[in-house]
Amino acid sequence: MKNIDKPIQSNDRSKNSNVVLEKYFIHSLQEMYYAEDQIAKEFHTIQSHITSPNLKAILQNHFDIHLKHKERLEKIFRLKDSAIQGRNCETFNALLAEGLSHLALFSNDISNWEIALILVSQKLAHYKIASYGGLAHLAINLNYYKAATLLAFSAQEEEEYIANNLNVIIDDFLSAHVEGYKN
Repeated sequence: MKNIDKPIQSNDRSKNSNVVLEKYFIHSLQEMYYAEDQIAKEFHTIQSHITSPNLKAILQNHFDIHLKHKERLEKIFRLKDSAIQGRNCETFNALLAEGLSHLALFSNDISNWEIALILVSQKLAHYKIASYGGLAHLAINLNYYKAATLLAFSAQEEEEYIANNLNVIIDDFLSAHVEGYKN
């Protein structure tokens, strides 16, 4: 009991930790906003090269979902009184560059180019799932429950996009082109 009059260690460390977490959260939101902008630019670039009506419809539908994701991010920025802006994201740039190089391999082979496009789309969607899911957890830790909900919706939409669209179109392709695939 000799330290009874001594104050318990200050919450300065906890406050500092929250400040760092807050900055990390905003930084990560900005990276996702940047990623969403880059996806839109690339979609507009490749859209005219897609010949499969089914794939074109799937990717157009996903582009519409992408617009919802951008709106949600903008809403979160406004909730936080933060400027709506993107921040360069090297990880995403590397993933996108890899995907574009894969597409370049099949520039004269549209069937395989579209398969590569599906695979690139899957990679980008998985990146978004991980990012939105992680951001939702950060938001919960910061007690930003509305932001966490919005971010969780975006992660869920990406998961549904993969399960209901990309996996189905790959399954259809394999069924049509790989003998004994369904057996």
